[in-house]
Amino acid sequence: MKLPELPAGTSAEIVSVLADGALLPRLQMLNLSPGKRVQVLRVAPFGGSVLLDAEGVRVALRRSLAAKIAVRPLPAEEGV
Repeated sequence: MKLPELPAGTSAEIVSVLADGALLPRLQMLNLSPGKRVQVLRVAPFGGSVLLDAEGVRVALRRSLAAKIAVRPLPAEEGV
């Protein structure tokens, strides 16, 4: 499942990140790497950005970038 497919309020664990070059280290600095947990705070309408809480770091990503992040939804009691 891709990150933008999650509804607001859902927590998930990052499974993989399909990024390379300078983008991958930047995402890692923002706590967006495999094994990290995220919570979707808001999904903007009409293909807009996705606002996340990535283990205490708030991050807004373009939907196209968020689509490169594969996640596994977590049960409600296992949230961020």
